Amino acid sequence: MDEIWAHVSAQLFSGEQSQQHAEVGAVVLIDGASGTGKTTLAAELAARWPTDRQVVVVHMDHLYGGWDGLAAGILALEVSLLTPRSRGEDAHLSSYNWVTELWDEGPVIPAGVDVIVEGCGSFGPVLAQTAEARIWLEAPEDLRRERALGRGGEDFERHWDSWESQFAQYLVRSAPVTVASLRVDANH
Repeated sequence: MDEIWAHVSAQLFSGEQSQQHAEVGAVVLIDGASGTGKTTLAAELAARWPTDRQVVVVHMDHLYGGWDGLAAGILALEVSLLTPRSRGEDAHLSSYNWVTELWDEGPVIPAGVDVIVEGCGSFGPVLAQTAEARIWLEAPEDLRRERALGRGGEDFERHWDSWESQFAQYLVRSAPVTVASLRVDANH
């Protein structure tokens, strides 16, 4: 974790970069396949965030719109968060409710707030390349599956193959690992 935090700190909080983010907050993206530890890493980074800066964690799970929604989530990230921020505007997010299968009004994220986005596909939008830090997590499939199903249970198990297929298509279409500013082996 110290190596990752050092990378993020160097990208966001040193001298010139820190001044850059006074009006429009910094963006950190965490991507990788299901079960690589993206949510855990986002929480750990947020816990270390400087107390003089506000940070919000955005979970791609709230942007997918269901089990077939990886591509839709990537588009939602681009349109709802990254594009407004690129213009110095507040972002207005919708949030998918997995229980009702309906969209709820999500948070408004002020332009000056730092954002950590975690989830499969977060490197997919074109504007993702403008994020100050892009962390790619990797782990073996058996470990990923164990982790993911351990938290997602029966519902995720039914959708595992379909989700993995969508993620494989994303890898071919977007080659997200090529834009990573840091690659991490999350094999523990």
